[in-house]
Amino acid sequence: MSSAAGLYQSYAALLAGALGPIWAGAHASLVMPKAEKRKLRTLEAKDGKEAADVEEEDEDEDVERLTREDAYWFPILGSCVLLGLFLLFKYVDKALLNKILGWYLAAMAVAGLARSGVKLARRVLGERRSRRLDKWRLKLTKNSKEHSTFAFNSLHLYCIPLAIALSASQMCTGNWILSNLVALSFAFNAISLLYLDSFATGSILLAGLFVYDIWWVFGSKAVFGKGANVMVDVATSFEAPIKIVFPKDLARGRDFALLGLGDIVLPGVFLALALRFDYHLALKRASIPFRPSRSFPKPYFLSCFIAYIFGLATTILVMHTFRAAQPALLYLSPACILSVSLCALVKGEWGEVWGYLDGDEDERERREREEREKEKVGEKEGRVEDTKEAPAVPVNGDATKE
Repeated sequence: MSSAAGLYQSYAALLAGALGPIWAGAHASLVMPKAEKRKLRTLEAKDGKEAADVEEEDEDEDVERLTREDAYWFPILGSCVLLGLFLLFKYVDKALLNKILGWYLAAMAVAGLARSGVKLARRVLGERRSRRLDKWRLKLTKNSKEHSTFAFNSLHLYCIPLAIALSASQMCTGNWILSNLVALSFAFNAISLLYLDSFATGSILLAGLFVYDIWWVFGSKAVFGKGANVMVDVATSFEAPIKIVFPKDLARGRDFALLGLGDIVLPGVFLALALRFDYHLALKRASIPFRPSRSFPKPYFLSCFIAYIFGLATTILVMHTFRAAQPALLYLSPACILSVSLCALVKGEWGEVWGYLDGDEDERERREREEREKEKVGEKEGRVEDTKEAPAVPVNGDATKE
């Protein structure tokens, strides 16, 4: 294979490697609001479906959403971590540092690989077959109070040992294919579990990372001297699955092109938010609730997904033309934000897009449930007080006068 053909193949592989976890992770992030789920279960039960067909296999995972404050801090904390790694690799033995950080990430990778494997297996088996699998639930309690619970099925018993073997093999061999497998599982899990609370938060995050990426690729030379590139130095020194790589010469397996996970995950969580917004609109307009596995219009997600493709292709083109590393978020951040904004203008939904709060239905329902519980507690306490203050009544009905 010619060097030019090998180079183009590596670029295509990086593009495909970025799009895969974004598509899969965004769809895995879809969660049906609890109120809509109860309505659907009621309707399905009326249609005579068995309980096993109505119930979900697992309870919804508790998620944490990034807020505006988190978005403001993200580039600052990211800069501190990046600078710290740069200084460590500069003054500490690289082999020792890679071994310590590598085994730490290998331990973290086990959970990511196992979860990805279970999700893939459930997809292959289908919902009905997956529900028939044996299930267990471990509960951690203290003084009869439940602190945490872990639900798993027989798929976990196969996927966890396999994940341990893959992670250990990647750490021991450093094979680039295994490294990519671990990196892709990291990206998939991050996109499917890391939620933005609004498009405003996502735009603030991407705008901050736009500046962050430009500074640490181009601006760091002004501080650390000519030829210094903090971002590239850390990415190439850190021999861990924090990037996807592909050899420019596949036969020899060397001279790798690379793409950092940050350029996949951070735009990816924005695309996942766009998909959840599409689902929110579809549910709002549907006469009967439906699960996210069903097909529905996805204008915001697809427009943002296409914009991401063009943004990453532009990054690769500029990198190839100037033979220099490029800050991918320089192109990806504007592409994602502008695509959603343009779609909102065309569809006449500008206010709805920027006023959307992800998970607001469940949060509102949670607050209402807490208020109802407080009212019940208050009523019980009131009845107890009334009982205490009630005057004593003579047993025989006679009262004495002085």
